[in-house]
Amino acid sequence: MSTKVKLSKEAEAKAEEILAFHGYSSIDELVENLIAKEYDSIKSEGSKEEQAEALSGLGYIS
Repeated sequence: MSTKVKLSKEAEAKAEEILAFHGYSSIDELVENLIAKEYDSIKSEGSKEEQAEALSGLGYIS
């Protein structure tokens, strides 16, 4: 699957700075890495129900 995303000039400039700072070879590589990190973050947090149950067990939600 190949998807193209249009970036504003401002977002493109920021992406170029990130590329230079972290040594990514392309914006595609940067986006793939960011998606992987966000996906891992979502999966490690658990479902909203699991989060609510954990907070309830801690006394934050009654």
